[in-house]
This record gives sequence, structure tokens and C-alpha cells, in this order.
Amino acid sequence: MEGQYSGVAILEALESAHNYNGYLTRLVRESTKSKDLIDYGAGTGTFAKRLRQEGFRVLCIEPDLSQRQHLIETGFEVLADINSLEDESVPFIFSLNVFEHIEDDQRAIEQIYQKLAPGGVLLLYVPAFLCLWSTLDDKVCHYRRYTKKTLRTLVWPKFSIEKLEYVDSLGFVAALTFRLLRRESTSLTSKSIGWYDKWIFPLSRMLDILFHRFIGKNVFVVCKKIPSDFSTLPVMSSNQAALPSRN
Repeated sequence: MEGQYSGVAILEALESAHNYNGYLTRLVRESTKSKDLIDYGAGTGTFAKRLRQEGFRVLCIEPDLSQRQHLIETGFEVLADINSLEDESVPFIFSLNVFEHIEDDQRAIEQIYQKLAPGGVLLLYVPAFLCLWSTLDDKVCHYRRYTKKTLRTLVWPKFSIEKLEYVDSLGFVAALTFRLLRRESTSLTSKSIGWYDKWIFPLSRMLDILFHRFIGKNVFVVCKKIPSDFSTLPVMSSNQAALPSRN
């Protein structure tokens, strides 16, 4: 998670996505019982600010100097690197739309595992499906898109999976349609994001009740750290049956 981030304008445009941001804030809140949170790749603080307003104590990890300075000015405690934390000291870490920017995501997972307390929880939320790759992914320096299978592989066997789902099924259909029609856009504006967020995303979340196992523009995992003595043992959960074969 090193280097200068090129998508600040998109982060700023996404501030207008109130339903989307509200959903992700709820996802974080519902994934932990702890009031102490680590926002891994906090960016401009979109979610850290929302969670702080709800009474959570948020420590931000942000390698980008300008965004780190912005977070400090907003009143957050900020670290440039997660390695500054003590080992096995953190109850909960969340990372929203960050891991696709990390070249060595396996190394990042290992660092997070080292800092989480035994039984600590990790939430990862990332873009889904390589078939949705567009010029926008190139513009904001994505290394990959994930599926349930690749996200499961990333965290297993160091973590037991509590929840693993796709999100925004209509977003998948819309993005794939634009991709097939070769009508990709390299820019997102507050107006276009606001329109999608107001009219499409709420409907998409309703359809996710039916389709979250199969498709979505994004995918997330909530997983719990397994102590190192047991990390080589197979761990099954209700979302993890037939581990090697599901997509």
C-alpha cells in the first residue's frame, strides 16, 4: 500500500453516494462488537468520519502523504504503515475498496494477521469480476478484481470465514452492459454517482437478497483470525462448503 494514490478526485465524488456510504458504514458496524477500529487505507476519511460520529474510535492507516495530512487535520490519529502497531493488539480492521490497489495483497494479509488479536475480525470489501475490468480500473491503478473464490483463497487458512457475499447485482449488469457496448467512462462525477446512488443502488440491494451468492459489482468477506497454532487446519463455515470449487 505504498505510493501516491491517483484517484483522489473519485474519492471526493463518492462523498455524494449517501446510500452506498451508509451501507458500507452499516456493514462495518454490524461486523464488530468493538468500539476500537482500524481503517486500513482510510483515504480522505469518508468512513472514518461517519463511524466516529457514531461513537467509534477510529485509527487510520494511510500511506499517501496528502491524504494522511488531511486526516490529521480532521482530528484522526493516523499511521503511514500498519507495522507501527503492536502485534496481536487490534480487535477489528476494515478495508473498503483498497486491496485492489495493493500489488502484493498476500503480504498485506499477513501483516494484518500479525496485528490482529486472536479472534480479531477483518472486513475486506473490493471490486468484483475481471469481466468488469474497464479503463477506469487502469486509471485508478487497480491490480485486480476479486471473486468469492479468490477472496476466500486470499484469507484462508489464516482466517475462518464468517460471511462472504457479492454486493450490487444491478451494478454488475450495468457495468457489464457498458463494457460489452464499449461505452466505458474513465471519469465519475458527483452528478452521475448521485443519480445511481439515489435510484439504482437501493433497488440493487433489494435484488442482492436473491443474487448475492452469484453476482455483484463488489464482493466482501468478514473473517476471524485463527491462532497460529491452528492456522494450518481446515476451517469450514456455512459460507465455506466445497471450498475449492465455488466461485
